[in-house]
Amino acid sequence: MKNILFPTDFSENAQVAWPFAVDIARKNNAHITVFNSYDLPYSDRSISTSLLDVMKENAETNMNAFEAMVKNTNVSYNVIVKMGNPIRMIKEMTKKNDIDLIVMGTKGASGIEEFLIGSNAASVIQSVDIPVLVVPPQSELKEIKTIVLASDLNLKGKALPLERLKTFASLFNANIEILHIQGENGPKAGSRDFVESMLADAPHSYTIVREENVEEAILNHCEAKGANILSAITKRYNFFESLFHKSLTSKLAYHSSIPLLALHEPK
Repeated sequence: MKNILFPTDFSENAQVAWPFAVDIARKNNAHITVFNSYDLPYSDRSISTSLLDVMKENAETNMNAFEAMVKNTNVSYNVIVKMGNPIRMIKEMTKKNDIDLIVMGTKGASGIEEFLIGSNAASVIQSVDIPVLVVPPQSELKEIKTIVLASDLNLKGKALPLERLKTFASLFNANIEILHIQGENGPKAGSRDFVESMLADAPHSYTIVREENVEEAILNHCEAKGANILSAITKRYNFFESLFHKSLTSKLAYHSSIPLLALHEPK
């Protein structure tokens, strides 16, 4: 994880996430790209360019103020301000700049807000192929000792996200606790053996819980165990499938009170 992308809207939520990006960069001698984009709502495309000029000036002023803080962290960095849709531009930047990890804050979402508009963090998770660390507003940087991987234990063949999780955990010498919320169907044959082969040289353990409400069980377990990071592997849906499914990882991004490390299934 040598290249970190830190999207920011200069909000308090972004300020909360910033120490996490710095901590990871220091531990891994990584470079941080601080990025902000500004854009007009689609309904306002006819507005004159004077408003865009004002938006650009405000974005650059805010970035200059943010950069003054960044300079005091003694990490390698650069700053970028561009006009455009933030989700689309984040996706483009991860490819053009060989980004290994995205760290971003979120305000979360609930109720009708979650159903109608969701959050930028959830949109980023669904748009990119690299790990995304989503930091909720109540987070506080602490020593990372335990990372909970919420899983159905059907992990056979998912070498890439497990390898990325192991790499992330190694930065902190953290234990990976694999939390299996068991329903009617158990894990596929050979899945645990595959996990053992992937995590053999990393501290890890297993916990099996039988609950009907998977999301609630995961969040309650993390709170009870004092977990520092929650991780999940997001499933890939095609366009039509996405109309009828809401990723568990996205739901956790809305509601988790601790940072969420979203990983992705291999293509």
